This record gives sequence, C-alpha cells and structure tokens, in this order.
Amino acid sequence: MDLLFEDMGYFDLTTHGLGIGDKKGVMSFAPKDEIVLCGADEVEKILKKLDIKHIFFKKNGDRVMANETILECKSDAASLHQAWKISQNIFEYMSGIATYTNTLVKSAKAINPNISVSTTRKNFPGAKELMLKAVMCGGGAPHRLGLYDSVLIFEQHLNFFSDKAELERGFKELKHNFIERKIAVEVESFEQASYFASLSADILQCEKMDFELLKKCVKLKHEFPHLLLSATGGINEKNIADFAACGVDFIVTSSPYHAKPLDIKVTIKETNR
Repeated sequence: MDLLFEDMGYFDLTTHGLGIGDKKGVMSFAPKDEIVLCGADEVEKILKKLDIKHIFFKKNGDRVMANETILECKSDAASLHQAWKISQNIFEYMSGIATYTNTLVKSAKAINPNISVSTTRKNFPGAKELMLKAVMCGGGAPHRLGLYDSVLIFEQHLNFFSDKAELERGFKELKHNFIERKIAVEVESFEQASYFASLSADILQCEKMDFELLKKCVKLKHEFPHLLLSATGGINEKNIADFAACGVDFIVTSSPYHAKPLDIKVTIKETNR
C-alpha cells in the first residue's frame, strides 16, 4: 500500500490554492505525553520519497517524554504538508499500540520477570505488519503471524473428529508430520488440559479460565515438565498482573490492537534557513 498516495492523491488542493508551496519551512513532531515511540521507519520512507531533509532525535522503542522532539524536517511547504498528516497518523497509531503493549509487559514482568506477552492474529486486515511491529517496539511478541507459521488446534478443528480414537490418530500424525513444530491446543477445562497434555501437546492455551482453574492447569507442569501454558481471553492492562500471578509461561491478548492513538503535536512554520 502506498501510504503517501492514499492521503495525498494527485494534488494538495489547499497548499496549491494558497500559493505557498515554494516557501521554505520547518516541521517538528513531539508527543503531548510520555510515549514509547514507533513508526520512525515508515515515516522516514515517506520523508525520503519526498526528498525532505530530516533529523530523528529518537528511534523506535525509545521512551519519549512529553514535548521532547522526535523529528525535525526542513523543506518547501508543499512537501512538508504532503508528509504531515500521514506521518502524524503513523506515529500516533503505532506509538499507541507500542505504549499500551509496554504497559502490559511491565505489569506482567513485575510479577514474573520470565513471562512473555504475545498478541493474537486478530489484527485489522491490511495493517498486520504495522501492528505487529508496534507490539514488538513495546516489548511484546507476535503469538501467531498466521496459519502458516505455527500449529494451534481449536475446538473448530476437533469438531471434525467422530471419536477420541480418530482424534488421537490425527494428533499422532500431526506430531509426526510437523516434528520440528510445537503443537499447541486451546483448552477450556482441566479435563481437556490434562487429556491433551497426556497426548504430548507442547503448549496449552487456556481460554477464558478463572484464576483458580488456571492455577490448577499450571500444576500439570509437575507431571509434564516440557509443557508450556498460556492464558488468553479478555486480558488487558487491568487484569494482566492477576493472570501473570497464576504461573503461566506467557500471556496471549488482542488488547494492544485496540489501544488509543496517542497525541503527537506537529508544528510547521516558515523559515528563511
């Protein structure tokens, strides 16, 4: 997707109509509140495409204080106005996700320094790369990039087996066919968790379990030391610490994708330099 053309189209009617396009100007970006920055690479591509001179004072993943300058640009008014809004949008949306993710990660690691926070593939279609990059800038990790990079068995898969014998044959075949992959199974009860652990599942994704049930499932690690467990379903900044305290190895959540865009102030003014 050409992000610049999506906003600019063929003409900037306002700048052209005012007759100010050739005037020289300077543009700067700074957050109104503290953020974890993301989007610098995408914005830099836009600036280079428009041949705008620029200096980044911060990089992706940096914690930026309120009113600290992220970026300064110098060019003609036409180019600056073409880069302005799309660059601001990229910074605001991606930094929003990165900052929210960082809040989750800090909350979870305060309880368990070894825990990981991962995000699902419930991202907005067409924006996966930007959203996942923002998650990683915030200290999180992608849970699944898509159907092609990991094995995760859902109830929707299990519904196609007529009985346990057929399921166990299919599970054994899956393990054999993808011997280098970890096999994950979504479970909703202790009985399911215990059953799939006994079949040598590598990961149990505990879906929407209460804390007591989750702790009970975690105890399966005593019998199956290789087993990893994750908690998922409705996890956000308000409850992630409680889920982390249950002893799971990682948290799986979609909440960063719904993070509020953060305010990035943009200043553009004329200059003779």
